[in-house]
Amino acid sequence: MNRKYSIILLILVLMFCLSVSHVQALSPSKVKAGIWVISIDKVDLASGTFSADFYLWFHYMDNPPNFEFINGMPSKIEKTVESEGYVEYRVKATFVQQYNFKPFPFDVQNLNIIIEDKSLNMSKLVFLPDYEESGLDPQAYVVGWQFKDFMAETVVHKYPGENYSRIVFTISIQREIFPVFMKNFVPITLITLISLLSFAVSIQNYSQRISIGITTLFSAVAYHLATLSTLPPLSYLTLFDRIMLAIYSLFLFNIGVSVQGMRLVDRKQVERAIAFEDKMQKLLPIVVIVLLVFFAIVIEPFT
Repeated sequence: MNRKYSIILLILVLMFCLSVSHVQALSPSKVKAGIWVISIDKVDLASGTFSADFYLWFHYMDNPPNFEFINGMPSKIEKTVESEGYVEYRVKATFVQQYNFKPFPFDVQNLNIIIEDKSLNMSKLVFLPDYEESGLDPQAYVVGWQFKDFMAETVVHKYPGENYSRIVFTISIQREIFPVFMKNFVPITLITLISLLSFAVSIQNYSQRISIGITTLFSAVAYHLATLSTLPPLSYLTLFDRIMLAIYSLFLFNIGVSVQGMRLVDRKQVERAIAFEDKMQKLLPIVVIVLLVFFAIVIEPFT
């Protein structure tokens, strides 16, 4: 009887071992991936690309992954370290990135490095991020930008009939606030103030007032186009576009006041023209606030 139970127990143990080995054979291989970014050489907004120099490594159990960069093309891949269960590369590559310019010039851009195995789908290989070792070198920098955040995550990419595991490293950068303000808003503020100085000119000299308004309007348009020349063609309005639309409307308000004053002066209604101008000057701060709120905030969801 004891021998019978021993045989049954042995069979159960063997079945359990076989089932465990079968489950292990079915489970995908786990590969831990990480990067250490040495530098971001160039962020080209017009072409939608950026270049990066970084170390890339993999911790694996079976075989090293046969990886590829989904959104970029390496110009250099050099294997620097290789040992059992570990491989490391030095990579220089240019990546294609879809930038979001809606908050321009206060935009935050995400630079993505996306890695996927060339042949093994999720049933055979799954990437895991190496949070502990990955990151940015303290001496890394991008001219005109400052680093905001570094993230790593595993995502599933679906192809027809199968899914692949991807590891996505994201470097968030934002523009330096003070240079942005000085370059993008101080000049247009000065142009706007010059336009509004026409209110200091007598309503009877309406030709000079209209001339100032039109000249500054053309200057604002030229400045607007020059600022946007660094960006690719966009199908939506940026924050800067909406602020400029508010400024254009303010210029038209200014020119419209001058034109109405001209009409009253031509009719010999000088006192009425002066009273009209005084009323418009008092209304000016409200007009400025309404225009900025409308173009910068109200219409933002529709752009």
